[in-house]
Amino acid sequence: MRLDTKTIAALAGLLMSTSALAQVAPPPSEKEPAKEAQPASEPAAESAAEPQAQPKRVTSRSTNVQRINTSVPYPKLASKDENGKIIRLAELPGIVALKANPNVGESAVDRIMPVIYGRRARFEHLVMQNLDLYWLASDGRLEEVSLSDINELAQLAELIKPLVGKSTLSQELQNRGILSRTQAEMNSYIVNEYKQAITTEIQFNAEDPMSEVMRFVLQDSIHEATLAYNAMIAEGSTNAKAIVEKAGLISPAAKKLASMQATLDEDPAAQQAQRDRFDQAFRELSIDDGIAFFQAMRSLREVPDLSPMVRRIDVSRRGKVDVTGSEAFEGHITTKDGKVISTKEARERAQENQAKKKAEYEEELRKQREANKQNNEPKGDD
Repeated sequence: MRLDTKTIAALAGLLMSTSALAQVAPPPSEKEPAKEAQPASEPAAESAAEPQAQPKRVTSRSTNVQRINTSVPYPKLASKDENGKIIRLAELPGIVALKANPNVGESAVDRIMPVIYGRRARFEHLVMQNLDLYWLASDGRLEEVSLSDINELAQLAELIKPLVGKSTLSQELQNRGILSRTQAEMNSYIVNEYKQAITTEIQFNAEDPMSEVMRFVLQDSIHEATLAYNAMIAEGSTNAKAIVEKAGLISPAAKKLASMQATLDEDPAAQQAQRDRFDQAFRELSIDDGIAFFQAMRSLREVPDLSPMVRRIDVSRRGKVDVTGSEAFEGHITTKDGKVISTKEARERAQENQAKKKAEYEEELRKQREANKQNNEPKGDD
């Protein structure tokens, strides 16, 4: 069964109108190929018989600006395992994309990290305020969703709405002026390309591709809430005794949690198994006790809104070059009166003006120093 692009897009929009869902690009169909430009393959060697291929760009129709060059080499997020299946990212794709993004350099990390900490804090609050909904959404229901039961699908979509963020990481970084429009849209492009690859894989391998795609859409929409919840569970497991005491919890389930306190294993697989066992015991608490546990845990932090589970991101990689402002990302802007402005020429003029102003400023300082030197020289006797 081939997926119909319009049907999936319409279903996603009908079930939940959120930016997170909008990032999941529907797979192409035979009748309607995807219109979005795809990353070009590695450029072939130049040949005298064939002209060199021009870089592909993604163009905004609303502003007529060619903003992102998708031919710049970057590592794709959709890597495959030994069985040829795409490995689903455990980390937020928007963060992984920052490392792949060819025009996001290390200099941006200091500005990016406060946003990542802030988003984690907001999602912790979302999870605590809707802990009952999160438990319902993560009890296996999404794994069993079937497109044949549209009512159940709509109910699940409605159920998880409070757990969905208002914007993606890439969008927020652009809105806050931390990433330029080019940088943010390239980041979104890399994320969407990864999700497109997954939906395409589902199209050709799943027995019920429509249901599988919608399941992926729903799970992806609460990915950031899931990351926040899992991180709080892992953190709580390392300090459970003090947290239970701080929260004043006295139920048998709370005492069981306290007895399970342990340091996190360094092995990722063992750490996940450890977290899963603690999570299973945590869900034996009442909703009120679960919320109280998380609140007490956060209050014991040095700064409640700074999760110790968040690590500084590393956007550096071998061969990566920060190409912000380079010719590869230049374009043209057409104004309302029809005038075409070259961003390259505008940037060069701005740099010339800055250099001129700097030279004038330095000359003024030199003159001022000379004047001060003359005024401070000792004068001879009359």
